[in-house]
Amino acid sequence: MSAVGQPDDIAFCDWNAGAPASDDVLAEFLATERRCSGNPASPHGSGRRARAVLEDSRQRIGDAFHVAAADVVFTSGGTEAANLAVLGLGDAELPVLCAVVEHPAVHEPAKLRGERPLGIDRDGRVVVRDPEAPFGLLCLVHAQSELGTVQPVEEAARLAVARGVPLFVDAAQSLGRLPLLPIVAAGAVVALSPHKCGGLRGHGVLLGHDLHRRLRPLLRGGAQELGLRPGTQSPALASANALAILHALHEQPARAADMARARDAFLAGLAASGVEHRVLTPLANSVPNTAMVLFARVDGRNLVPTLDLAGIHASHGSACSSGAVSPPRILTAIGLDDDDARRCVRFSFGWRNDVEATRAVGARTGAVVRMRQKKI
Repeated sequence: MSAVGQPDDIAFCDWNAGAPASDDVLAEFLATERRCSGNPASPHGSGRRARAVLEDSRQRIGDAFHVAAADVVFTSGGTEAANLAVLGLGDAELPVLCAVVEHPAVHEPAKLRGERPLGIDRDGRVVVRDPEAPFGLLCLVHAQSELGTVQPVEEAARLAVARGVPLFVDAAQSLGRLPLLPIVAAGAVVALSPHKCGGLRGHGVLLGHDLHRRLRPLLRGGAQELGLRPGTQSPALASANALAILHALHEQPARAADMARARDAFLAGLAASGVEHRVLTPLANSVPNTAMVLFARVDGRNLVPTLDLAGIHASHGSACSSGAVSPPRILTAIGLDDDDARRCVRFSFGWRNDVEATRAVGARTGAVVRMRQKKI
């Protein structure tokens, strides 16, 4: 069940942190990098050739999401795309309406504007309510990165339209896993992180209807990306990740089914092991590849390292905050105390996982954790 780029004895169960790059995506990157060595902003032939590839990639993504090419902005990753949206959309003098479910890439810039909080239920699903007080932007993640709960984006879109404010949706965990076109069609500005779907790290996308007229730049410098994001672009990353995005959109139903089968197999193996545990992810309303599991009677500080030593790569939650002393805040927000929150492990799977191998990993995980439970 090892992933591409992992040793054969490693069970990689952390696809939410990043998926292995697809072979054709890697080939596209290398081919483009070799033939387009020029700066896309340069006026000579090499620059024009690089620019043509860059703009063709932008057009392909725009066509796929039914938005204008001018409304596709390339960034250095999903985090920059989220920051650009949170700080660059809506009335900057008004706070952001959001909930504890958001990734730090949304929550931290939102704090700079001020936040109006939305509540959540016991499954980590946001309860969308009009606060009546003014707000300048509504943010709602599509698939919560730790619990995996799918959020009510359609309800948020209706509230945003009624209040005349932009809606920003962090879709980093959605690409290739959940349908995205309806969200863009509903008027949301969406951030994509291609390395979650077989693309390459160090590159992100922000897109939405009429985005180039509504968005304020976050950085200052050159006039690249229609003046919305200065800095030299990479035609190779743009072309490779455009390919990854198109594959993810086209293959989404099949990928989602494969991931759900892998998750079910893992949980079946875990249950058969007899280990004492509780699945916190609301499986009927979640991204199909994610399972957050609470293991009773273990030392949570040693849980992920113990699995690592056994060759099982999982996490407490978002890789961006995995080094934090505190557990993911979504876990305490749904009612867990700090001790139980530290006993949680997030397992996430990809569309290439073998079902029987994943079932065996579930059983092995249970055996490893059961040994820790006996020692406490």
